[in-house]
Amino acid sequence: MVRFSHMTRSFAALIRSLLIFISLTLAAGGQSLPPGDGQDIVQHQCAGCHALKVVTSKKASKQQWSTIVDQMVSRGADVADEDIETVVQYLAKNFGPAPDPPAKDSDRTTVNANKATAKEIAVAIGLSAKESEAIVHYREQNGDFKSWHDLTNVPGVDTKKIELNKDKITF
Repeated sequence: MVRFSHMTRSFAALIRSLLIFISLTLAAGGQSLPPGDGQDIVQHQCAGCHALKVVTSKKASKQQWSTIVDQMVSRGADVADEDIETVVQYLAKNFGPAPDPPAKDSDRTTVNANKATAKEIAVAIGLSAKESEAIVHYREQNGDFKSWHDLTNVPGVDTKKIELNKDKITF
């Protein structure tokens, strides 16, 4: 039994050494990290167990990085307590979530349902020409709309489109 335990520890040490060697070789082979405080720690500690691509491909918030770093430390990553926040800051700054794409003009456009033309209504809230013409005709026959709910009374208009775009409609 003692002999088996010694062999298991020796095998585990050999595997660990092999993994460190492979990761350092891969890291030296071109995977570079953005400069900044924490770069060296991430380069040496993370590459000690896995390829840096594992780190660089993850897009996590600061809170998520904090959890991940805590997990890695609990699994044996040798990061000093005073360096943990530096590592989390570095990872969140350089490998955080992708920023939201800028809003398109059509996303920001509002339309006054009581004054707009059929074309303006169609563009602003994504209705077909037939639907927006029905809104204008209904308005001419029945008077001004008071709320977006009134638009759902117009025959031939998709009420789901109106509800989804209610924040773009003014009166």
